[in-house]
Amino acid sequence: MKTLTYGIIGCGMMGQEHLRNIALIPGARVAAIYEPDADMRARAAALAPAAALADTLAEVVMNPDVTCLMIVSPNFLHLGQLEEIAVLRPLPILCEKPLFTNPADAPRLAALRATYPAPIWVAMEYRYMPPVAHLLHHAAEATGGVRMLSIREHRFPFLEKVGDWNRFNRNSGGTLVEKCCHFFDLMRLVAGSDPVRIMASGGQSVNHLTEVYNGETPDIWDNAYVIVDFASGMRAMLELCMFADGAR
Repeated sequence: MKTLTYGIIGCGMMGQEHLRNIALIPGARVAAIYEPDADMRARAAALAPAAALADTLAEVVMNPDVTCLMIVSPNFLHLGQLEEIAVLRPLPILCEKPLFTNPADAPRLAALRATYPAPIWVAMEYRYMPPVAHLLHHAAEATGGVRMLSIREHRFPFLEKVGDWNRFNRNSGGTLVEKCCHFFDLMRLVAGSDPVRIMASGGQSVNHLTEVYNGETPDIWDNAYVIVDFASGMRAMLELCMFADGAR
């Protein structure tokens, strides 16, 4: 069996979760880690003691032991890091969602996609959760074709992240991108087609209103209704509430 040797870029909370998962996979190991935050770096080192700790992204990419990369840095860094990797050493990449946070950067992603010689896979892991995978597999045969799909998430607020980057839309892409891209991905899988019309209403009603970071109050939404019409004729709705601690 060929061993996959990962280079990890970013090892905060999600990066450490990936380290735990890689440790469970036969034929996979972590060769190098880049994490600039001292506390997160130390936690990552404890989880992957055999991995080399790099001081730059380039050190990880150019490490000869590394055969694939995983980007788990804050959202707003993803596109620039993908472009840097493309110049240094294009390797297969698993990138945490989203690939970019500013709609104006879509042409940059298109240019990268047109020229990057290796796979770039976005980590949309909800589709692989066993109950969801079961639903996706049997939805059509059990229903004769899905016409309406409703997804509801009632949950706790966003967790704290290093530097509080996830408290602002400009860094995360906004709640409907940072969190809800998973649900829109599932909608597309069930529909088997792309959206043709989107209607939405959302806002910030409860969470983070009393928090201040460098003189700024967070602007991320904590609730929304989103209706999506698909080319296939399927209609889907998302109901999101992120101040429903303890909801079942």
